[in-house]
Amino acid sequence: MSRISEYRRETILNAALAEFGTRGIEGASISEIAARAGIGKSTVYEYFTSKSELFLAVCKMKARQIMEEVCAVFAQDIPFASQLEHYVRMMLCLTQEVDMSQILRMVGNESLSELREMVEQLWTQMAAATERAVQQAQNAGELAADLDAPAAAAYFLSIPNPYFVYRMKMLGREDPARTLVELAMRGMQSAG
Repeated sequence: MSRISEYRRETILNAALAEFGTRGIEGASISEIAARAGIGKSTVYEYFTSKSELFLAVCKMKARQIMEEVCAVFAQDIPFASQLEHYVRMMLCLTQEVDMSQILRMVGNESLSELREMVEQLWTQMAAATERAVQQAQNAGELAADLDAPAAAAYFLSIPNPYFVYRMKMLGREDPARTLVELAMRGMQSAG
């Protein structure tokens, strides 16, 4: 693909992301996506045969961005608890933007398996990045040396919980994400 084609494809994907974010999956239209991208509707169809295919491409793009952000969070030269807090805030923000019922209505069975595969790949990559961060934290003495790194990584990845944040706000806690991280870290930190 030429540089111009790649640029146009990226422009379409960014326009689609904005349109899906504004109007939802069902409310978004190829015409509006094309207008946002500053191109004709037929040009969008040169790159994507349907709104469903375009949506899946947007999901793949967003998954790559999430993975890059997660790797960047866990690569920071800051204490592991701070890395974890950044991750929790990022994921809680992301979960507020996603309506899974719309996604499931939008994609057909064949697309659903492709979406499932993409999500599984994303989780595998996130687990590897988190496991490396756990091992580094163990080496730095921030986490217990005998901690099962793969299990701890899976646990840490699972802690962003919108209900917990809602409940902590109802209880008047100022920083629910920090409270969540403090609870997650308790018992896993090095005794020394």
